[in-house]
Amino acid sequence: MRSVRIGFAVTAAVGAVLITASSAGAATPSPSAPASGALGPAAEQQMNSEIAASKPVIATYKGKQINLAQGWQGAQVCAEVPSGEVKCFDSQAEADSSLVKENAAVAKKANETRKALGQQAGQAPASTSSSWDCASGWVCLWEHSDYSGRRLQWSAGGTKNLSNWSFRDQASSICVNRPQFGGTLIDFRDFQPDPSMSIPAGSCYDLTTLGYVHGGTWNDKADALSM
Repeated sequence: MRSVRIGFAVTAAVGAVLITASSAGAATPSPSAPASGALGPAAEQQMNSEIAASKPVIATYKGKQINLAQGWQGAQVCAEVPSGEVKCFDSQAEADSSLVKENAAVAKKANETRKALGQQAGQAPASTSSSWDCASGWVCLWEHSDYSGRRLQWSAGGTKNLSNWSFRDQASSICVNRPQFGGTLIDFRDFQPDPSMSIPAGSCYDLTTLGYVHGGTWNDKADALSM
């Protein structure tokens, strides 16, 4: 892991310069299996510039503002909604109840994209039924390998520095429940290219099953997610 990395601004630009076997920001459909790769020099240079422009992730939880980099204070689900706000909840049930309008808007957009691509509306991700906790149109990360524990979710593209979300080296499951554009996990490394793993759109994975280039698996390895 890279020892001196700090947060960087959320932006879609990094996804455009990721050098992987399957770019998360590509205009073509994602492949049917994860693809490993690495950031190139240009991507690393751009990411370093974004580090300098880092801003904390401030979320609303129980009516108060909290800095997620300093901990979740008991929250179990945190979501970056389409407006750009970040909202945290005590449970999946509370999140579903509070995000009715947001979930409907994200699902509608996803289904419009599916229709344009000739896909079945609302088709399930290629994974276990528990991945359905990640609603249509969202990208989700879980703390545990069985799609449980604390969960982060986003609907808008960009590069998410997991350190800013108190999730660095803590992701064990991922679900990209959208019809187009996958997500790329990145591990910051010192003195060598940053390993990456591209997860196809419409799929979910237990990260303990995905091999890591330096040995072992992607469990608790991700420092950032580009989507």
